[in-house]
Amino acid sequence: MPNTLTHIGFQTPLSWLGIKEAPLQWVALGCIIPDIPWIVQRIFLLVPGIDPVDLLLYVATQASLAYCLILSLALAMLCSSSRKIFLILALNCLLHLLIDASQSKWGNGVNFLIPFSWQTTNLGLFWPEHFSNTLLAIMGGGIFLLYWSKAIHSTSPLLKKPTAAKTVCFATCLACYCLSPALLLNAAYEADIHYSKTLSSTEPRTGKTVELDRGRYSATNQSIRSYTGEQFTITSPPLNLTPILTVRAQFQSENTLQLTEYHTHRTNRDYASYVGLLLTLLLWIHTLFFQTTHKNMHRSPQ
Repeated sequence: MPNTLTHIGFQTPLSWLGIKEAPLQWVALGCIIPDIPWIVQRIFLLVPGIDPVDLLLYVATQASLAYCLILSLALAMLCSSSRKIFLILALNCLLHLLIDASQSKWGNGVNFLIPFSWQTTNLGLFWPEHFSNTLLAIMGGGIFLLYWSKAIHSTSPLLKKPTAAKTVCFATCLACYCLSPALLLNAAYEADIHYSKTLSSTEPRTGKTVELDRGRYSATNQSIRSYTGEQFTITSPPLNLTPILTVRAQFQSENTLQLTEYHTHRTNRDYASYVGLLLTLLLWIHTLFFQTTHKNMHRSPQ
């Protein structure tokens, strides 16, 4: 998927074009919401005893459009202009997923219609290494640089204590977002999302095809590691394979793959996402601190 700065660089001008004076803080957050499940996945993979297949099916459901909208609605309850903020978040979630769906991601993709359909959309128009991603990432960093001061000096409060009705809505949406994906694990598994059934089934795999997105390749062992943690030996691998590899392959045996297509990835892609996430967090902290300090300075004496 494109990095966080790329999403911000592409989506922010479109948000400002469609929604007048959309706060940069909320636009940037909307750019990140579809990636929150995948960020959480990386954290939980460090926890012993977590089944990586169940975890992936859970977060893939949360990353669908419907669940992004549920989380957007929950977050919109935390401000005064809830309708406007929900539109900003929803628009950017949709734009984010459309961009992701346009990218080449074998064994991966976007699920727009969960829980009504488990079809994965992958248009395959460009790879993450395409030069446009770099240009948009630079644009994303420039947006923060140019509009930071204006964003924190906005007169509209970033957050507001919700009313009782908004609190109920927030809690309900958040509970649905966090709990209901567990009810859909079997449906996601049977749909073979991310080749989960193919990779974890006890049925013979010989002859079946599989796609692995950004697997870890070991040149020493000539093997690729899937998200399940299983290592697969690659027969007659090309010499130019990199440590991060996306492949289409066929099982020659239970643990041996014959590549039919492959794509190599750079290892530095995540840095732009880390920078985008950090800048968004710092912008929110700076704004909340500024607004709190400004409010206290202008509070009338008792």
